[in-house]
Amino acid sequence: MEIFSRHNKLSSAGAFVLFFCLLYVRLFRPLGFTDDIWKLFFYPVLLYLMGAVASGFFNSRYKDVFSNPIRLFIGIIFLSSMVCMMTWGQSIIDTLLSCLPYFSFLLYFYLLQRNLKTKEAERLLWWFTVLFIVCFYIALAVAPTRLFLGYGEIGKEIDTERGLSRIRLTLIGGGPLYLAFFLAINKYKLNGNKRKWLLLIALFFITIVLQLGRQTILISSLLGLLFYLKGSSLAKKIGAVIVLGSFIFILPILASNIFQGLQERTNKELESQQDGDDNVRLAAYKFYFNDVSRSPLNDIFGNGMFSLGKSRYGDFVDKNGRSQGLIPADVGYASIFLYFGVLGLLFFAVLLFKVMRLKVAPQYSYLKYYIYFLFIGNIAGSTLLGTIPTLCLALFMLSKGNLFYHYQRQQKSISHAKT
Repeated sequence: MEIFSRHNKLSSAGAFVLFFCLLYVRLFRPLGFTDDIWKLFFYPVLLYLMGAVASGFFNSRYKDVFSNPIRLFIGIIFLSSMVCMMTWGQSIIDTLLSCLPYFSFLLYFYLLQRNLKTKEAERLLWWFTVLFIVCFYIALAVAPTRLFLGYGEIGKEIDTERGLSRIRLTLIGGGPLYLAFFLAINKYKLNGNKRKWLLLIALFFITIVLQLGRQTILISSLLGLLFYLKGSSLAKKIGAVIVLGSFIFILPILASNIFQGLQERTNKELESQQDGDDNVRLAAYKFYFNDVSRSPLNDIFGNGMFSLGKSRYGDFVDKNGRSQGLIPADVGYASIFLYFGVLGLLFFAVLLFKVMRLKVAPQYSYLKYYIYFLFIGNIAGSTLLGTIPTLCLALFMLSKGNLFYHYQRQQKSISHAKT
Protein backbone atom coordinates (compact mmCIF):
# COMPACT_ATOMS: atom_id res chain seq x y z
CA MET A 1 0.00 0.00 0.00
CA GLU A 2 1.81 3.11 -1.24
CA ILE A 3 -0.11 5.51 0.94
CA PHE A 4 2.03 8.52 0.11
CA SER A 5 1.61 8.19 -3.66
CA ARG A 6 -0.47 10.68 -5.62
CA HIS A 7 -3.12 7.99 -6.10
CA ASN A 8 -3.91 8.17 -2.41
CA LYS A 9 -4.63 11.90 -2.24
CA LEU A 10 -7.91 12.92 -0.64
CA SER A 11 -10.53 15.31 -1.98
CA SER A 12 -11.48 18.32 0.15
CA ALA A 13 -14.48 16.39 1.50
CA GLY A 14 -12.32 13.36 2.33
CA ALA A 15 -9.71 15.57 4.00
CA PHE A 16 -12.42 17.22 6.10
CA VAL A 17 -13.72 13.82 7.26
CA LEU A 18 -10.19 12.75 8.19
CA PHE A 19 -9.60 16.04 10.04
CA PHE A 20 -12.91 15.65 11.88
CA CYS A 21 -12.02 12.08 12.90
CA LEU A 22 -8.66 13.25 14.24
CA LEU A 23 -10.28 16.08 16.19
CA TYR A 24 -12.88 13.70 17.62
CA VAL A 25 -10.11 11.57 19.13
CA ARG A 26 -8.41 14.81 20.24
CA LEU A 27 -5.41 14.24 17.96
CA PHE A 28 -4.61 11.26 20.24
CA ARG A 29 -4.32 13.63 23.24
CA PRO A 30 -0.72 14.89 22.95
CA LEU A 31 0.72 16.59 26.03
CA GLY A 32 -0.20 20.26 26.15
CA PHE A 33 -3.31 19.76 24.00
CA THR A 34 -5.73 20.55 26.83
CA ASP A 35 -9.51 20.25 26.73
CA ASP A 36 -9.81 24.03 26.38
CA ILE A 37 -7.49 24.07 23.37
CA TRP A 38 -9.32 21.11 21.87
CA LYS A 39 -12.66 22.91 22.20
CA LEU A 40 -11.26 25.90 20.29
CA PHE A 41 -10.74 23.57 17.31
CA PHE A 42 -13.52 20.99 17.67
CA TYR A 43 -16.49 23.25 18.41
CA PRO A 44 -16.10 25.48 15.30
CA VAL A 45 -15.54 22.41 13.09
CA LEU A 46 -18.61 20.71 14.57
CA LEU A 47 -20.59 23.93 14.04
CA TYR A 48 -19.47 23.94 10.39
CA LEU A 49 -20.58 20.31 10.08
CA MET A 50 -24.02 21.18 11.49
CA GLY A 51 -24.40 24.00 8.99
CA ALA A 52 -23.17 21.86 6.10
CA VAL A 53 -25.76 19.11 6.69
CA ALA A 54 -28.66 21.34 7.80
CA SER A 55 -30.32 21.41 4.38
CA GLY A 56 -30.11 17.65 3.90
CA PHE A 57 -30.74 16.51 7.46
CA PHE A 58 -34.45 15.88 6.85
CA ASN A 59 -34.05 14.81 3.24
CA SER A 60 -31.30 12.32 2.40
CA ARG A 61 -29.73 12.34 -1.05
CA TYR A 62 -30.91 8.78 -1.59
CA LYS A 63 -32.96 6.32 0.41
CA ASP A 64 -30.89 4.47 3.00
CA VAL A 65 -31.61 2.48 6.14
CA PHE A 66 -29.61 4.44 8.71
CA SER A 67 -30.72 8.08 8.28
CA ASN A 68 -33.99 7.83 10.21
CA PRO A 69 -32.54 6.04 13.27
CA ILE A 70 -29.75 8.64 13.47
CA ARG A 71 -32.29 11.47 13.18
CA LEU A 72 -34.22 9.92 16.07
CA PHE A 73 -31.03 9.66 18.14
CA ILE A 74 -30.37 13.39 17.65
CA GLY A 75 -33.92 13.94 18.92
CA ILE A 76 -33.22 11.72 21.94
CA ILE A 77 -30.26 13.95 22.85
CA PHE A 78 -32.60 16.96 23.09
CA LEU A 79 -35.26 14.99 25.00
CA SER A 80 -32.73 13.71 27.54
CA SER A 81 -31.47 17.28 28.03
CA MET A 82 -34.98 18.48 28.81
CA VAL A 83 -35.58 15.61 31.24
CA CYS A 84 -32.23 16.35 32.90
CA MET A 85 -33.38 19.92 33.55
CA MET A 86 -36.74 18.74 34.91
CA THR A 87 -35.35 16.05 37.23
CA TRP A 88 -31.86 17.25 38.14
CA GLY A 89 -32.04 21.00 37.57
CA GLN A 90 -29.04 20.98 35.24
CA SER A 91 -29.50 23.61 32.54
CA ILE A 92 -30.27 22.48 29.01
CA ILE A 93 -27.30 24.49 27.73
CA ASP A 94 -24.85 22.71 30.05
CA THR A 95 -26.29 19.31 29.11
CA LEU A 96 -26.17 20.00 25.37
CA LEU A 97 -22.61 21.30 25.62
CA SER A 98 -21.63 18.07 27.41
CA CYS A 99 -23.42 16.10 24.67
CA LEU A 100 -21.74 17.94 21.76
CA PRO A 101 -19.41 15.03 20.84
CA TYR A 102 -22.50 12.84 20.26
CA PHE A 103 -23.71 15.26 17.58
CA SER A 104 -20.82 13.80 15.58
CA PHE A 105 -23.43 11.39 14.21
CA LEU A 106 -24.18 14.25 11.79
CA LEU A 107 -21.01 13.18 9.98
CA TYR A 108 -23.11 10.39 8.45
CA PHE A 109 -25.24 12.97 6.64
CA TYR A 110 -22.12 14.83 5.49
CA LEU A 111 -20.84 11.60 3.95
CA LEU A 112 -24.21 11.07 2.26
CA GLN A 113 -24.28 14.59 0.84
CA ARG A 114 -20.70 14.52 -0.43
CA ASN A 115 -21.23 10.93 -1.60
CA LEU A 116 -17.63 9.85 -1.12
CA LYS A 117 -16.59 7.00 -3.37
CA THR A 118 -15.76 3.72 -1.68
CA LYS A 119 -12.09 3.95 -2.72
CA GLU A 120 -11.73 7.39 -1.17
CA ALA A 121 -13.48 6.29 2.04
CA GLU A 122 -10.96 3.46 2.28
CA ARG A 123 -8.09 5.87 1.53
CA LEU A 124 -9.01 8.18 4.39
CA LEU A 125 -9.28 5.09 6.64
CA TRP A 126 -5.72 4.09 5.64
CA TRP A 127 -4.48 7.62 6.36
CA PHE A 128 -6.19 7.60 9.75
CA THR A 129 -4.73 4.17 10.53
CA VAL A 130 -1.19 5.15 9.50
CA LEU A 131 -1.30 8.25 11.72
CA PHE A 132 -2.62 6.17 14.61
CA ILE A 133 0.03 3.46 14.26
CA VAL A 134 2.91 5.95 13.88
CA CYS A 135 1.84 7.82 17.04
CA PHE A 136 1.28 4.55 18.90
CA TYR A 137 4.73 3.09 18.20
CA ILE A 138 6.50 6.38 18.89
CA ALA A 139 4.69 6.59 22.24
CA LEU A 140 5.53 2.95 22.98
CA ALA A 141 9.20 3.44 22.06
CA VAL A 142 9.73 6.33 24.49
CA ALA A 143 7.60 4.90 27.35
CA PRO A 144 7.49 5.37 30.28
CA THR A 145 8.21 8.92 29.14
CA ARG A 146 4.80 10.23 28.25
CA LEU A 147 3.99 11.95 24.96
CA PHE A 148 0.21 11.44 25.03
CA LEU A 149 -2.19 11.76 27.94
CA GLY A 150 -4.15 8.70 26.87
CA TYR A 151 -7.62 7.61 27.92
CA GLY A 152 -8.40 6.41 31.43
CA GLU A 153 -4.92 7.33 32.67
CA ILE A 154 -5.09 11.12 32.78
CA GLY A 155 -3.24 12.31 35.88
CA LYS A 156 -1.68 8.86 36.37
CA GLU A 157 1.58 7.24 35.46
CA ILE A 158 1.58 4.92 32.43
CA ASP A 159 0.23 1.51 33.42
CA THR A 160 3.03 -1.11 33.36
CA GLU A 161 1.25 -3.84 35.32
CA ARG A 162 0.45 -5.83 32.18
CA GLY A 163 4.06 -6.61 31.30
CA LEU A 164 4.51 -3.61 29.00
CA SER A 165 3.68 0.08 29.01
CA ARG A 166 0.02 0.44 28.11
CA ILE A 167 -0.43 3.13 25.47
CA ARG A 168 -4.06 4.20 25.00
CA LEU A 169 -4.29 6.86 22.33
CA THR A 170 -8.05 6.42 22.01
CA LEU A 171 -10.87 4.54 23.63
CA ILE A 172 -10.80 0.92 22.47
CA GLY A 173 -12.40 0.87 19.03
CA GLY A 174 -12.31 4.66 18.89
CA GLY A 175 -9.42 4.71 16.48
CA PRO A 176 -9.35 3.24 12.98
CA LEU A 177 -7.18 0.21 13.82
CA TYR A 178 -9.95 -2.36 14.18
CA LEU A 179 -11.84 -1.25 11.08
CA ALA A 180 -8.58 -1.43 9.11
CA PHE A 181 -7.93 -4.90 10.56
CA PHE A 182 -11.20 -6.28 9.17
CA LEU A 183 -10.67 -4.43 5.88
CA ALA A 184 -7.23 -6.04 5.49
CA ILE A 185 -8.76 -9.50 6.06
CA ASN A 186 -11.34 -8.71 3.39
CA LYS A 187 -8.66 -7.58 0.94
CA TYR A 188 -6.68 -10.75 1.65
CA LYS A 189 -9.73 -12.88 0.82
CA LEU A 190 -10.68 -11.06 -2.37
CA ASN A 191 -7.44 -9.68 -3.87
CA GLY A 192 -4.50 -11.30 -5.59
CA ASN A 193 -1.55 -9.79 -3.67
CA LYS A 194 -1.91 -12.05 -0.64
CA ARG A 195 1.53 -11.35 0.89
CA LYS A 196 0.97 -7.60 1.27
CA TRP A 197 -2.40 -8.01 2.96
CA LEU A 198 -1.14 -10.83 5.18
CA LEU A 199 1.66 -8.57 6.42
CA LEU A 200 -0.86 -5.81 7.14
CA ILE A 201 -3.14 -8.22 9.03
CA ALA A 202 -0.16 -9.30 11.14
CA LEU A 203 0.85 -5.69 11.82
CA PHE A 204 -2.66 -4.69 12.83
CA PHE A 205 -3.16 -7.72 15.07
CA ILE A 206 0.22 -7.26 16.77
CA THR A 207 -0.74 -3.63 17.42
CA ILE A 208 -4.07 -4.79 18.88
CA VAL A 209 -2.19 -7.14 21.21
CA LEU A 210 0.25 -4.39 22.22
CA GLN A 211 -2.68 -2.24 23.33
CA LEU A 212 -3.08 -4.84 26.10
CA GLY A 213 -6.87 -4.99 26.13
CA ARG A 214 -7.88 -8.54 27.05
CA GLN A 215 -11.42 -8.33 25.69
CA THR A 216 -10.43 -6.71 22.43
CA ILE A 217 -7.64 -9.22 21.75
CA LEU A 218 -10.15 -12.05 22.20
CA ILE A 219 -13.05 -10.43 20.32
CA SER A 220 -11.00 -9.21 17.35
CA SER A 221 -9.22 -12.57 16.95
CA LEU A 222 -12.46 -14.58 17.11
CA LEU A 223 -14.42 -12.28 14.79
CA GLY A 224 -11.43 -12.00 12.46
CA LEU A 225 -11.24 -15.79 12.25
CA LEU A 226 -14.98 -16.15 11.68
CA PHE A 227 -14.85 -13.55 8.94
CA TYR A 228 -11.87 -15.18 7.25
CA LEU A 229 -13.52 -18.61 7.32
CA LYS A 230 -16.88 -17.39 6.03
CA GLY A 231 -17.62 -19.28 2.83
CA SER A 232 -14.39 -21.32 3.03
CA SER A 233 -14.01 -25.02 2.33
CA LEU A 234 -13.79 -27.56 5.17
CA ALA A 235 -10.07 -28.13 4.50
CA LYS A 236 -9.39 -24.40 4.75
CA LYS A 237 -11.32 -24.19 8.01
CA ILE A 238 -9.37 -27.08 9.53
CA GLY A 239 -6.08 -25.56 8.37
CA ALA A 240 -7.01 -22.17 9.85
CA VAL A 241 -7.90 -23.76 13.19
CA ILE A 242 -4.53 -25.58 13.26
CA VAL A 243 -2.64 -22.38 12.41
CA LEU A 244 -4.58 -20.42 15.04
CA GLY A 245 -3.95 -23.12 17.63
CA SER A 246 -0.23 -23.00 16.90
CA PHE A 247 -0.29 -19.22 17.05
CA ILE A 248 -2.05 -19.26 20.42
CA PHE A 249 0.60 -21.67 21.71
CA ILE A 250 3.61 -19.78 20.30
CA LEU A 251 2.56 -16.16 20.90
CA PRO A 252 2.62 -16.34 24.74
CA ILE A 253 6.16 -17.75 24.51
CA LEU A 254 7.34 -14.96 22.17
CA ALA A 255 5.64 -12.28 24.27
CA SER A 256 5.85 -13.91 27.68
CA ASN A 257 6.07 -10.62 29.62
CA ILE A 258 2.87 -9.31 28.10
CA PHE A 259 0.83 -12.46 28.58
CA GLN A 260 2.19 -13.02 32.07
CA GLY A 261 1.18 -9.46 32.97
CA LEU A 262 -2.32 -9.94 31.54
CA GLN A 263 -2.69 -13.23 33.40
CA GLU A 264 -1.56 -11.68 36.70
CA ARG A 265 -4.04 -8.81 36.22
CA THR A 266 -6.84 -11.32 35.61
CA ASN A 267 -5.84 -13.40 38.66
CA LYS A 268 -5.92 -10.29 40.87
CA GLU A 269 -9.44 -9.48 39.73
CA LEU A 270 -10.60 -13.06 40.33
CA GLU A 271 -9.06 -13.09 43.81
CA SER A 272 -10.80 -9.80 44.60
CA GLN A 273 -14.15 -11.31 43.61
CA GLN A 274 -13.51 -14.42 45.69
CA ASP A 275 -12.95 -12.13 48.69
CA GLY A 276 -16.51 -10.89 48.25
CA ASP A 277 -15.87 -7.73 46.21
CA ASP A 278 -18.00 -7.05 43.15
CA ASN A 279 -16.26 -6.97 39.82
CA VAL A 280 -15.79 -3.25 39.19
CA ARG A 281 -17.68 -3.38 35.88
CA LEU A 282 -20.54 -5.37 37.41
CA ALA A 283 -20.71 -2.82 40.24
CA ALA A 284 -20.74 0.00 37.65
CA TYR A 285 -23.60 -1.66 35.74
CA LYS A 286 -25.62 -1.98 38.96
CA PHE A 287 -24.94 1.62 39.93
CA TYR A 288 -25.76 3.28 36.60
CA PHE A 289 -28.80 1.12 35.90
CA ASN A 290 -30.31 1.25 39.40
CA ASP A 291 -29.01 4.14 41.50
CA VAL A 292 -28.92 7.31 39.40
CA SER A 293 -32.29 7.84 37.70
CA ARG A 294 -34.70 9.89 39.79
CA SER A 295 -37.95 9.10 37.98
CA PRO A 296 -39.46 6.88 35.26
CA LEU A 297 -38.79 9.76 32.85
CA ASN A 298 -35.06 9.25 33.38
CA ASP A 299 -35.43 5.52 32.72
CA ILE A 300 -37.20 6.22 29.43
CA PHE A 301 -35.36 9.30 28.12
CA GLY A 302 -32.17 9.19 30.15
CA ASN A 303 -30.51 11.65 32.48
CA GLY A 304 -28.59 13.47 29.79
CA MET A 305 -24.83 13.93 29.96
CA PHE A 306 -23.67 15.17 33.36
CA SER A 307 -21.74 18.41 33.68
CA LEU A 308 -19.13 18.04 36.41
CA GLY A 309 -19.05 20.81 38.98
CA LYS A 310 -22.12 22.56 37.57
CA SER A 311 -25.09 20.57 38.90
CA ARG A 312 -26.35 18.13 41.53
CA TYR A 313 -26.37 15.49 38.80
CA GLY A 314 -22.67 15.90 38.02
CA ASP A 315 -21.79 16.03 41.73
CA PHE A 316 -23.85 12.89 42.43
CA VAL A 317 -22.18 10.84 39.67
CA ASP A 318 -18.74 12.12 40.64
CA LYS A 319 -19.16 11.45 44.36
CA ASN A 320 -20.97 8.10 44.21
CA GLY A 321 -19.65 6.63 40.98
CA ARG A 322 -16.47 8.00 39.45
CA SER A 323 -14.70 8.46 42.80
CA GLN A 324 -15.16 4.72 43.44
CA GLY A 325 -13.78 3.74 40.05
CA LEU A 326 -17.22 3.19 38.51
CA ILE A 327 -16.45 4.83 35.16
CA PRO A 328 -19.34 5.13 32.64
CA ALA A 329 -16.94 4.59 29.72
CA ASP A 330 -16.09 1.13 31.14
CA VAL A 331 -19.69 -0.06 30.89
CA GLY A 332 -20.97 1.00 27.49
CA TYR A 333 -24.58 -0.13 27.69
CA ALA A 334 -24.98 1.25 31.21
CA SER A 335 -23.61 4.61 30.04
CA ILE A 336 -26.06 4.66 27.11
CA PHE A 337 -28.89 3.98 29.58
CA LEU A 338 -27.54 6.63 31.96
CA TYR A 339 -27.40 9.33 29.28
CA PHE A 340 -30.26 8.38 26.94
CA GLY A 341 -32.39 5.81 28.78
CA VAL A 342 -34.29 2.93 27.23
CA LEU A 343 -34.73 4.97 24.03
CA GLY A 344 -30.96 5.18 23.62
CA LEU A 345 -30.59 1.43 24.06
CA LEU A 346 -33.45 0.93 21.60
CA PHE A 347 -31.69 3.12 19.03
CA PHE A 348 -28.57 0.96 19.09
CA ALA A 349 -30.67 -2.23 19.07
CA VAL A 350 -32.44 -1.00 15.91
CA LEU A 351 -29.08 -0.05 14.40
CA LEU A 352 -27.69 -3.54 15.03
CA PHE A 353 -30.85 -5.17 13.65
CA LYS A 354 -30.61 -3.13 10.45
CA VAL A 355 -26.91 -3.96 10.03
CA MET A 356 -27.59 -7.68 10.46
CA ARG A 357 -30.43 -7.66 7.91
CA LEU A 358 -28.66 -5.50 5.32
CA LYS A 359 -27.62 -7.23 2.10
CA VAL A 360 -24.27 -6.03 0.76
CA ALA A 361 -21.78 -7.01 -1.92
CA PRO A 362 -18.90 -9.22 -0.66
CA GLN A 363 -16.32 -6.42 -0.72
CA TYR A 364 -18.37 -4.57 1.92
CA SER A 365 -19.02 -7.48 4.28
CA TYR A 366 -16.06 -6.65 6.56
CA LEU A 367 -17.98 -3.57 7.76
CA LYS A 368 -20.55 -5.79 9.43
CA TYR A 369 -17.87 -7.58 11.42
CA TYR A 370 -16.40 -4.28 12.57
CA ILE A 371 -19.82 -3.16 13.80
CA TYR A 372 -20.34 -6.53 15.53
CA PHE A 373 -16.98 -5.93 17.21
CA LEU A 374 -18.22 -2.55 18.47
CA PHE A 375 -21.44 -4.00 19.88
CA ILE A 376 -19.66 -6.85 21.66
CA GLY A 377 -16.88 -4.60 22.94
CA ASN A 378 -19.44 -2.15 24.28
CA ILE A 379 -20.24 -4.59 27.11
CA ALA A 380 -16.95 -3.78 28.85
CA GLY A 381 -15.99 -0.54 27.12
CA SER A 382 -17.46 2.41 25.27
CA THR A 383 -17.00 1.24 21.71
CA LEU A 384 -20.27 2.75 20.45
CA LEU A 385 -20.41 6.25 21.92
CA GLY A 386 -16.61 6.44 21.74
CA THR A 387 -16.27 5.60 18.03
CA ILE A 388 -18.91 7.77 16.37
CA PRO A 389 -16.91 9.02 13.33
CA THR A 390 -15.56 5.57 12.40
CA LEU A 391 -19.00 4.07 13.09
CA CYS A 392 -20.52 6.67 10.72
CA LEU A 393 -17.91 5.83 8.09
CA ALA A 394 -18.73 2.12 8.41
CA LEU A 395 -22.50 2.75 8.21
CA PHE A 396 -22.05 4.99 5.16
CA MET A 397 -19.98 2.37 3.34
CA LEU A 398 -22.50 -0.32 4.30
CA SER A 399 -25.22 1.83 2.76
CA LYS A 400 -23.19 2.05 -0.47
CA GLY A 401 -22.62 -1.70 -0.31
CA ASN A 402 -26.36 -2.23 -0.12
CA LEU A 403 -26.92 -0.03 -3.17
CA PHE A 404 -24.24 -1.91 -5.08
CA TYR A 405 -25.80 -5.24 -4.09
CA HIS A 406 -29.19 -4.20 -5.49
CA TYR A 407 -27.53 -2.79 -8.61
CA GLN A 408 -25.82 -6.14 -9.24
CA ARG A 409 -29.11 -8.00 -8.79
CA GLN A 410 -30.83 -5.62 -11.18
CA GLN A 411 -28.11 -6.13 -13.81
CA LYS A 412 -28.41 -9.90 -13.45
CA SER A 413 -32.19 -9.67 -13.90
CA ILE A 414 -31.75 -7.58 -17.04
CA SER A 415 -29.19 -10.01 -18.50
CA HIS A 416 -31.46 -13.01 -17.74
CA ALA A 417 -34.38 -11.24 -19.37
CA LYS A 418 -32.39 -10.71 -22.58
CA THR A 419 -31.30 -14.38 -22.84
